[in-house]
Amino acid sequence: MKFLIIDTSGPDSFVSLYLDGKLVTEHLPSIRQSLTLLPAIQKLLKNQTIDFIAVGTGPGSFTGTRIGVITAKTLAFAKKLPLVPFCSLKIYTPDKEGPFTLCSDAKSGGLFILEGIRTSKSATFKTPYIKEGKKPLSKSLNLPFMGVYLLEKFLETQENPPSEIEVCYLKNP
Repeated sequence: MKFLIIDTSGPDSFVSLYLDGKLVTEHLPSIRQSLTLLPAIQKLLKNQTIDFIAVGTGPGSFTGTRIGVITAKTLAFAKKLPLVPFCSLKIYTPDKEGPFTLCSDAKSGGLFILEGIRTSKSATFKTPYIKEGKKPLSKSLNLPFMGVYLLEKFLETQENPPSEIEVCYLKNP
């Protein structure tokens, strides 16, 4: 299968093309994605046909997230492709087995947090939340994991695709 992964919600913005188990990635600047996203997609696709589009829905930059989501929705509509949304924090899922906590800067003196448990084959995730305080931010992108995870998610939801894409703007409880 071939599919496109778009995430413009944070400082590690990227677009990747998943080609039968391999990823080709274009990293984007953390600002001005509106100018760089479509040329990066065009460069990756080069007359490729894809089966679906996966898009990071945040949490993260309000403007950056909207740029990625609306681009993905527009391309999916124009090409009649399914969309698979994912929490943008999942791009930092570690390879090491066991419990983990992923952290991203909430730009408000707090952190976006996603906790989960990694197994040898997959990962389970809790609901993301925002928390005040300081912790080391997650820095290591794990795009190979995301490729496999999103392919599995697409195959699971093929019969019941999501009807709406909700952008994730977390709020303090």
